[in-house]
Amino acid sequence: MTTQVPKLLRVHQVAALTGLERWRIYELIKSGKGPPFLRIGRTLRIPEDQLVRWIEEQATTTAEEETKEM
Repeated sequence: MTTQVPKLLRVHQVAALTGLERWRIYELIKSGKGPPFLRIGRTLRIPEDQLVRWIEEQATTTAEEETKEM
């Protein structure tokens, strides 16, 4: 059986994919509201599959909040 290892993204790659500034991603991570990450040495890596899941959760949360406001 082969285990698929997710691609580990750097913060600047996440910024490019999401359109968020790097500082904002660090801020979200620090506050506990950002995507799950791994610390490898002094650097942060965000597994690509976790980033996708986090984005989907954000979209779901936003849609639920908009529905409640109506």
